[in-house]
Amino acid sequence: MRFLKHVAAATLALLAGCATWTFEPTRSQKFVDDANNYVHVDYGSEKEPRVSTFTLSNGVKLPFRSKLKVRVELPDGTRFVAYQRMSEAGNLYMTDDEDYEYFEQGTGCLVGYRAKGERRFGVVFQGVLCASVRNPMAERKPTIREGGSTPQGFGRESSGPRTVERK
Repeated sequence: MRFLKHVAAATLALLAGCATWTFEPTRSQKFVDDANNYVHVDYGSEKEPRVSTFTLSNGVKLPFRSKLKVRVELPDGTRFVAYQRMSEAGNLYMTDDEDYEYFEQGTGCLVGYRAKGERRFGVVFQGVLCASVRNPMAERKPTIREGGSTPQGFGRESSGPRTVERK
């Protein structure tokens, strides 16, 4: 009986983690809070758009379609994948079970968690942007012989010696 419970738990963990294993990020960001804790966020998209419902203040419900999703890793190692929802103030992403939300506005982010049976989210993390990488999967790292010491996109294209042509 214990063996079956372990097999069932392992299967459930495997199935729940499939969404994070197949995630191919198009960009990544890192946020830091005032206690020096970091949250890593990978941005990506799906092949088919997901549909969610946005309710206006007058009760009118609007469908919202989006292919965008994020994978968030919290300072304690908790990871979740959330999908974009419509928001009035910034970029809002929520998990399928609506336990976690990731909200981004400007250079700041907020991660919230709602326990089962609760109506409101509690703030798990609140921080500001400290690092951003464009398309980390598609960027090829140059070897020592081909590239300069300055990363692409940060200043000059080559940090090697420059020759000046004199006429």
